[in-house]
Amino acid sequence: MKRIDYHPENQLIHKSGFRYMIPAMIGLVFGQLSPMIGGICISQSLGEVPFSSLSTVEPINLVFSAIGALGGVGCGITVSKYSGSGDKDLAARAFTRTAIALAATTVVLATILAIFSDSILHFLRATPENINYAREYLFVILAGSLPTVMMFAGDYLFTDDNDPMLVLVASVTAAVINVVGNLVLLEGFHMGIGASAFSMVFGQLVACLIFIRHFKKKGSLCRFVPPRKKEGDPSMLTIVKPGTPMAIMYAMFAIQMLVQNLVLAHESGTSGLGNSAVIDNLVLFLTIFTASASEPVMPLASSYFGEENKCGVLLVKRSMYRTGLMILGPIILIIILFPQLFMALFAVKDPVMLESLPFAIRIVCLNALLTFTNDSLVNYLSATEREPLANVSYAIQIVVNIGSTLLLARVVPMNAPWYGAMLSAACSCTFLLLVGKLTRGFIKMYPENVLVLAGGHAEPAQVEQWESQATEVLDSEQASIVHNKLIAPFLEAIANDEKPPLSTLTILQRENGDKAAIVRYAEKTKLFAAEHAEESDEEELAHVYGECIRSEFNTLNRMMINFKA
Repeated sequence: MKRIDYHPENQLIHKSGFRYMIPAMIGLVFGQLSPMIGGICISQSLGEVPFSSLSTVEPINLVFSAIGALGGVGCGITVSKYSGSGDKDLAARAFTRTAIALAATTVVLATILAIFSDSILHFLRATPENINYAREYLFVILAGSLPTVMMFAGDYLFTDDNDPMLVLVASVTAAVINVVGNLVLLEGFHMGIGASAFSMVFGQLVACLIFIRHFKKKGSLCRFVPPRKKEGDPSMLTIVKPGTPMAIMYAMFAIQMLVQNLVLAHESGTSGLGNSAVIDNLVLFLTIFTASASEPVMPLASSYFGEENKCGVLLVKRSMYRTGLMILGPIILIIILFPQLFMALFAVKDPVMLESLPFAIRIVCLNALLTFTNDSLVNYLSATEREPLANVSYAIQIVVNIGSTLLLARVVPMNAPWYGAMLSAACSCTFLLLVGKLTRGFIKMYPENVLVLAGGHAEPAQVEQWESQATEVLDSEQASIVHNKLIAPFLEAIANDEKPPLSTLTILQRENGDKAAIVRYAEKTKLFAAEHAEESDEEELAHVYGECIRSEFNTLNRMMINFKA
């Protein structure tokens, strides 16, 4: 019987992936569709000129998103790190200092932008027709910039601090308030574009108020303490450094949108900016699927990476990428075949937009496949401690996007931004696959450091077969320990289950020569009721020898025994 059978492990990865993917998709559906519905209400109620002003202001929104991501992702990872070392007070000080820094940065930036608002709007290519609408929308956005940044940062911080359901409730609440506000104020009372901005900002303020509940939670790492820096505390630069890839991504989007507005406004004025606004909403819609499909790669791959399971890391990359393509492919195909369905949402009547938008929509849909590939690879790099390569890929996108868009503007001005975005994404993917050497594992599966990989539904007779395969690569003492401390307790725990759970047995050989025997399975049983209430740190687990370690692993259960080389 063959020692390596990838299929059961792939099935477990799929189960885990969907447990990460579905909450992410729910949050993104509400988070992304709410501004999209705001745009639909503006275009339907106020017309194409006010609608075009959204693309003028959006780069400023993205700058505040970059600030929130820098603090939220960076501090979230820092808090998790110090939680693992047991220094909860240091984690709380890091959170407090980050919150103060985010607030101060946001207030100062919003004040500067308000003072120079007209100059900035002209720089962002506002036209004489839409500048008043852009100004009205911008001032409301700036007034609500603090809750915007705090909500964005809180999404990452409180998820990392074991409160994902609170984050989901806050995000859904903010989205619902935004949608209802737009429908009531614009469609019902026929108010101006500022009412749409107010609906969004008010929803984010309510979300921040919901976050207050987190501070009442016992054992919370994200809590306010005196911000005085003590000896040995990390600098602010160290705290936010892990958030740089995400912040660079949002900054890249802002630059991309600026160049996009520059080209389209120069070519077709307000009509060009209207095109930009429709495409921005299409990107919001597609991001629901590209981001949520690539989301599971980071937690799944990082867990296998912590386990030093190279085969598992490659399986995550391959399995989640294929799953994402199956979700994304049909949606993209429908929009490519019928772009008018999307255009109808925004009541497009302008002749220039009617002529140019279908082709632009098709290009952007094709680019979504490249974006999904790039996001998956970047998440994979972040999970395997190769963030600098991810940062370089974003830098390549920025340079290629700006250069190619400006060059193509001389030839195909109305489609130059979409070609530029697709070319930059293609260059980034090529760089990651070839220079980053990430092609391995996409087509053919590799055992890497796995000596045995077996699995299926854990019938006693089948588990005995897995154990016999393990004894071929373990010495007699190791095989005895695996039977007594791993296999026997596992079979006893699942003996009363109506249906044997999907399970796998893995024998690893790490680079230092250590071996590990691992059982993981999808169902929760009494096996874990008495110990390990919280998930243990993977690095700690890798240095406990000869004992059965029981823990959560990617929403699954895991039993592991390590053997010293």
